[in-house]
Amino acid sequence: MILRRRRSSANAKKWEVELATLKSNNLRLTAALQESTANVDEWKRQLHQYREEVARARHYAGKGGDANEVEQMRQRVAQLEAELAQKNEELAQITKSRKSEQDAEVKLAQSQLELALAAHDGQRQVIQALNDQFARQLEALTTIHREINVALQT
Repeated sequence: MILRRRRSSANAKKWEVELATLKSNNLRLTAALQESTANVDEWKRQLHQYREEVARARHYAGKGGDANEVEQMRQRVAQLEAELAQKNEELAQITKSRKSEQDAEVKLAQSQLELALAAHDGQRQVIQALNDQFARQLEALTTIHREINVALQT
């Protein structure tokens, strides 16, 4: 019975450590996701700057600027837009992958916790049954003790 309690306590500690590990992993993945989001924001800012440059170049081209320079700027903007689209796709894939990893870790931890709780409840029922049995035996011994005392006194 004592051995079972120790095992139950050890299992509870094991699951607490597992939960702490999962929380740590979750924090790490969240930080990486925030960093990726910050990168996307930076790329969007850069795209906005490049679009402004193109607008200025168009305005300049409208005033007789170099057509070759305008075409180069258009190509650069197209290139940057393609890079932004690629980075957005990478971010979406990373986000999806990390979310899947987190979901899998959470499901695993939940199932392990449920198993540990079920084992704990089973052990509790066994201990309760043993306690009830011990109480009945003690009551029977007390009755026998009283009967012996009565017999000795008469």
